[in-house]
Amino acid sequence: MNLALTEDQILIRDAAENFLADVSTSAAVRAAMESPAGYDESVWQRIGSELGWCALAIPEDCGGLGLGPVELALVLEQMGRRLLCAPFFSTVCLAANLLGETATDAARQRFLGAIAEGSLSATAPLPSSLDWRDAAAELEAVPEGEGWKLNGFCARVPDGANVGWLFLPAKLPGGGHGLFALRHDDEGLAIQQLNGWDQTRRFARLDLNGVAADRIDDPARFDDGIARAAALARLYIAAEQLGAAQSCLDLTVAYTATRKQFGRVIASFQAVKHRCALMMVRVEELRSAVAGAAAVAASGADTARLEMETAMARALAADSFFWCAQEAIQLHGGVGFTWEYDPQLYFKRAQASSHWLGNSDALRALIAEGVIAAPAQQEAPATSAGADEAFRAEVAGWMREHLSGRFAPLKHRGGPGDEEAFPELRKEWERELAAGGWTCVGWPKEAGGRGLGIQQQVIFHEEYARAGGPGRMGHIGEGLMGPALIRYGSDQQKARFLPRIVDGTEFWAQGYSEPNAGSDLANVQTRCWQEADGSWRVQGQKIWTSLAHESEWIFVLARCEPGSKGNKGLAFLLMPLKQPGIEIRPIKQLGGGSEFNEVFFDGAVAQADHIVGAPGEGWKVAMGLLEAERGVSTLGQQMHFAHELELVVQAAQAAGRIGDAQVRQRLAQAWSGLRVMRYNALRMLSGEQTQLGREALIYKYYWSNWHRDLGKLAVDVLGPEADTVSDDPAIRPLQQLFFFSRADTIYAGTNEIQLNLIAERGLQMPREPRPA
Repeated sequence: MNLALTEDQILIRDAAENFLADVSTSAAVRAAMESPAGYDESVWQRIGSELGWCALAIPEDCGGLGLGPVELALVLEQMGRRLLCAPFFSTVCLAANLLGETATDAARQRFLGAIAEGSLSATAPLPSSLDWRDAAAELEAVPEGEGWKLNGFCARVPDGANVGWLFLPAKLPGGGHGLFALRHDDEGLAIQQLNGWDQTRRFARLDLNGVAADRIDDPARFDDGIARAAALARLYIAAEQLGAAQSCLDLTVAYTATRKQFGRVIASFQAVKHRCALMMVRVEELRSAVAGAAAVAASGADTARLEMETAMARALAADSFFWCAQEAIQLHGGVGFTWEYDPQLYFKRAQASSHWLGNSDALRALIAEGVIAAPAQQEAPATSAGADEAFRAEVAGWMREHLSGRFAPLKHRGGPGDEEAFPELRKEWERELAAGGWTCVGWPKEAGGRGLGIQQQVIFHEEYARAGGPGRMGHIGEGLMGPALIRYGSDQQKARFLPRIVDGTEFWAQGYSEPNAGSDLANVQTRCWQEADGSWRVQGQKIWTSLAHESEWIFVLARCEPGSKGNKGLAFLLMPLKQPGIEIRPIKQLGGGSEFNEVFFDGAVAQADHIVGAPGEGWKVAMGLLEAERGVSTLGQQMHFAHELELVVQAAQAAGRIGDAQVRQRLAQAWSGLRVMRYNALRMLSGEQTQLGREALIYKYYWSNWHRDLGKLAVDVLGPEADTVSDDPAIRPLQQLFFFSRADTIYAGTNEIQLNLIAERGLQMPREPRPA
C-alpha cells in the first residue's frame, strides 16, 4: 500500500485549500451562520458547477469523475479546516453515498448525475448509532397502490430544511428496510429547523404524515450496501474532523507566538510548547489513520475490513478533534472563551460531530469484536501483486523452511526485553540469513546488499516478523553502522567492515549515551586524542550500550577538540571491544535482565583509519546514522507488536476477562494504535518529502507510549498471575513486555525531549534557551 499522493490528488487538495481559504474565512463562516439558509448559495453553486467536487466519487457511468474516497477525503479535510457552511456533506457524503451503495441502477442514473453536475442538493438522516438503519426507527413505509407512503418522523437530518431531495431509510411491513426518495415540498411533510449550538451545520426534524415516496433501493444489496455507506460516511466525517483539528492547532500556535506574558511570548514556555506538541501528535496520528482508511476504502476492501478501518479513523477523529478543540480554548486563555475568537466554533463542531454514526466508545466496541475474533489476522500485510506477491511467497517459504529444527526455539524470541535469549544461536541464525541472502536486503548491491526497493523491503520485514523471526543480533550493524559507512565511510572502511556485517560474523554496539548527558546527545564528555602514529586514544564512559557484551565492535562519539562544546569538535570512531583499556559492565534492569551495559574506555585505541569523516565532523555522521532508524524495519517492529497484542488477547480469554467492557475498549485502542503506526510508517516511506516530515517527528513518541500502554494492559488482564515470576510462554513474554516497555519512552530521547523536538522542528516554536 502506497500512501503517497499522486500529482492529480495533490492538485485537488491544493485547489480546495486555496479556494476555501478565500470563500470560507472566519467572517464568511459567521455570516453564513446568521443567514436564513445557513450557507452562501453562490459558494455552493461554484462548488457544484464550477469546481466539480460533487462529482469526485460518483462513477463515470453515472455522470461523475470516477475518482474515489481518497480524493473526496482530501477535499473534506479542507472543508473541515475552514468549517465550510454548505450542503456538500449532506449531498455528497450522505445522500450520494447511500444512493451509490444501496439504490437500483435506475435510481442511481436518475439522481447521481444531477448531484455530480451540481444541480441537485439532497440529504439523509444522520443517527448517533452505528447502524444507519436505526434512523428509520420511527419511520414506516406502507404500500399504497403502485407506490408507497411514509409515516413517522426523522429526528436529525442535516440541511433538512434547505435541500431539494430527501433520501430516507424506512421500516417495511413484515420486517426489513428500504430507501425512499421524496422532495422537500411534498404534501404531508413538515420540516422544523432545529436550534443547535453548532450553527455551522444545521439540522432539522422531519414529520411525515402519509407522504408519497418512491422506493429506490435494490433489496439484494441493501443490507451490505447500507453498512458500506455508513463506513464510508465515517471516513468522510473523520476527514472533516482532521481538518478542523489541524485548524485548532494552527490557531493555537499562531496565538501563542504573539501573546506575551512575563516579558516573553508564551510559545517560549515549555509547558505551552509541550501541549502544542501533543496537539500535533494527535493531528498527525489522525492524518495517518484517515489516509490509511481512505486507501483501504479505495482498494475495494470487503465490508468487514472497511468497517474496522473506518471505525478506527472515526473513533480517533472524534477523540482527537475534541481534545484539540479544548486545548485551543485553554491555550488561548480568556479570549478562547469568547464569541469573538474562533476556537469556540471548532469546540461546538467537535462536540456535535462526536456521535455522528456512532460515538468513539461504540466504534471501539465494533473494533473489539473483530480483534477478538481474529487477532492474528488484523494486522494485514501491505497489498502486493505480481512479482511482489511472488517475492512475499519466497520470503514466507524460506522462513518456514529455515526457522525450524535447531532454530525453532528462536521463534518470537530475542526482541526488546528478551535480548539475552539464545545469543549464540541467534548469531548462528544471522549466518543462516546471510547464506540465504536475507541480510542487508535494502543495501545497494555494490555494498553487498540485495538492493531491494522499498516495497520489497517492507514485504521482507513483514514476513520475517509474521513467521516469528527472532530479534536480530545484527540490527545495529545492518540498520545503523552499515548505512552510515555507505554514506560517509572511506573505501577502505567499507571494504573492511561491510562484508562482515553482511555475512553475520561481526556485531556492533552503539557508543552514544553518557551517564551525565541523558537525552542531550551533544553533551559528550568522552574525549579522544591522536597519537604520533595517527591512532586515536579514547578516555571516558558510555552507557545503555545494548548487547555490548555480545559485540565485537562499537562506534563511539568522542570529543577530539579540547574546549569545544555541544555538537562541535567531535569525532566518530570505530573501535574493537576486545582490547586492553575497555571494560564492559552489565546493568541489571528492573525486570531482571541486563542487555544494557556500561562501557569504560581507559586509553583504548582506535586505528588511524578508523575515524569516519574528518575530525570535528562526528556530529554530522552521528545524525546521518540516526536517520536510518526511521526505515522500513519499523514495519517489522509493528508485526512484532501485533504478535504481542495477540498474546494479550489470548491472556484475556484465558483469564475470563474478554467480556470486560473496559478490557475490550483497551484492546480496540491497541489495535487502532497499530494501524496508525502502520499508516504513519507508510507515510514516512512515501517519498513525498526530502526532509523529516511531521509524521517522522512524532513516530518515536507515538510508538513508545503505545507500547508502554500495551504492557500495562498485558499485566492488567493477567491480574495476580502477573505478580509471580513465570516461565509459562503465555505469561513470561507479557511480563517482559510490561517491564521493558517502561524504557521505551526514555531511551533514544525521553518523552519530554521528543515533545521539545516536535514543537521546535514541527511547529517552529521558540527553541529552549541554550547556555552560551
